[in-house]
Amino acid sequence: MSCLGSVAKVIANTCLIVPVAGLEIKGWLFNRTDATFTEEANDVEISAIVMGGATVMYPITAVKKENNAGFDLVAADNLPDLFTNYFAFQPYERDPDSIANFDNMDDVCAVVELKGPKTEGCFIILGYLNGLHKSSASFRALDNNGIPTYEMQSREGEQEKYSHRVFWKTDYDTTLGLLVAQET
Repeated sequence: MSCLGSVAKVIANTCLIVPVAGLEIKGWLFNRTDATFTEEANDVEISAIVMGGATVMYPITAVKKENNAGFDLVAADNLPDLFTNYFAFQPYERDPDSIANFDNMDDVCAVVELKGPKTEGCFIILGYLNGLHKSSASFRALDNNGIPTYEMQSREGEQEKYSHRVFWKTDYDTTLGLLVAQET
């Protein structure tokens, strides 16, 4: 029996759910192994993220388009379809502690808020199963206004089962409150 399924739900684009390009300015990064997740029955929806011990989620704030997120399909003839999750950020900080933080981070998850309607699906989790790992980092003093770019993604052979996970608990304010509560 195949682990891939057939179409299971009506696909209905309506004027009420038109996507908007971009991310809200605030997202969260956290160490994947420090988090415990509560999966709902369909295992795409996550209703709780609890950080272990004294660990926290770290807010990552952009001014405009310094953060980016997404996924790419990885199709193979001999394996189920998988997805490479992707997150990139362009930090302004130049102090030694920040540089060490950027250069040393590995195996993290990102939660980002999509622009558009603040309904189920506006908060997505990337790197849920196997984490995000640095795939590139670049800086050129005369390019991109002197801002470095760090890109993180799923490692080859460690891609994700789903394009992304949805983080949602009851309503927008409750979901946002759960994220903010994990910052401290």
